Amino acid sequence: MNIEMLRIKLPIESPDFSTVYVLDSEKETYVVDGGYISERSVNEVVSGLEEMGVSISNSKFLLTHHHIDHVGVAIWKKVNAWMHPLEIPFLKLYTDPYYFARPYIEWMRKYGIDMDLVKPLTSLFKTKRVPESYSTGVKIEVKGKIMPLEDGEIINGIKVIHTAGHSPGHLCFYLPEAKAMFSGDLVLSITTTHVGYYPGYSTDPVGDQIKSLKKLLSYEIDTMYPAHEDIIKKPEERIHELIRHYEERLEEIHSILDRPARVVEIASKVAWTVGNFEELSGWGKVLAISETLAFLKRLVFAGKAKEVEIDGIHYFSSI
Repeated sequence: MNIEMLRIKLPIESPDFSTVYVLDSEKETYVVDGGYISERSVNEVVSGLEEMGVSISNSKFLLTHHHIDHVGVAIWKKVNAWMHPLEIPFLKLYTDPYYFARPYIEWMRKYGIDMDLVKPLTSLFKTKRVPESYSTGVKIEVKGKIMPLEDGEIINGIKVIHTAGHSPGHLCFYLPEAKAMFSGDLVLSITTTHVGYYPGYSTDPVGDQIKSLKKLLSYEIDTMYPAHEDIIKKPEERIHELIRHYEERLEEIHSILDRPARVVEIASKVAWTVGNFEELSGWGKVLAISETLAFLKRLVFAGKAKEVEIDGIHYFSSI
């Protein structure tokens, strides 16, 4: 099966581009992921594929997960697309973000998160229209036909692997004949993937992420094709490096828990690789808070921390 790639510039601060992969066989054409959700970005994907001789109407889109920089074509165009069933409900984030307002606001109140601290998130709930940062400022609908894809399925030689963590139904796709793994956001060549705790997600996303990374170690992989950054040759070392990172971050956060504290206070003490917490952008703070919460939940599951409620706010402390 022939593999080609198309890189698309993203209109967000990070990551700076996403990669769409074309898997072309004599029988069918598969496209892994569909670019950013804005109409302009989708048109760039479509024109780029056309230059490669690929028609979206005759292709099958395999979506790694529901995030904004992966599902664009499936939202804006009448295509056939597949993703894990756990991801499908989250597409409503883009067609009606207000639908998620109540659980997100309850989540922030529960953990004592100041609404002003996470304005980029709360701004989504002020209107039922998708804001400029997401598309064109107009309400959109899912035009693609979205179908479920389960762990272990094989489509024309492509094996589907459920790799939860970054999102509940994140998928990787494996080509045994080429020893090639399309890793989505699970494994990136330079940065470590964000693993956050959000309403509707797994109760232990960090635990899921580590399990998923270890799951990939059971496959013989010569080349890994991530959704961002660079292609990875012989990725076993990189996978081990990521596992160590998550384990070291768990140890770091555990060491911070010298007394009951709110998640924001704990997040402000973490040595983030991108900079001091106070210097992070609005979205950076959202990601840092949700990621800290995910690691705290893992520590609770591991019996190393406890979550207690004090005056209606949840605090974490070491055991």
